Amino acid sequence: GCAMDLFKKGWFTEVYDMCPGMTLSIQIDKVLHHEVSKYQDILLLETKNYGRVLVLDGIIQCTEFDEFSYQEMISFLPLC
Repeated sequence: GCAMDLFKKGWFTEVYDMCPGMTLSIQIDKVLHHEVSKYQDILLLETKNYGRVLVLDGIIQCTEFDEFSYQEMISFLPLC
């Protein structure tokens, strides 16, 4: 289904197919962008607690709140 189907009443809910009965919901201020490309359903959200959130195919990829952990890990690769 479309990632926009997971956005209801001010909340985005990620459904975990591998963990039946488990979901994660994040309160949303607004949808900044939604686009369906040839390869992915792309959703960019603005949230109260996590800043901007990138969602691909209904799965949260990263947030402004925790992006430093991704950036730090890839910054060490050139040092190896």
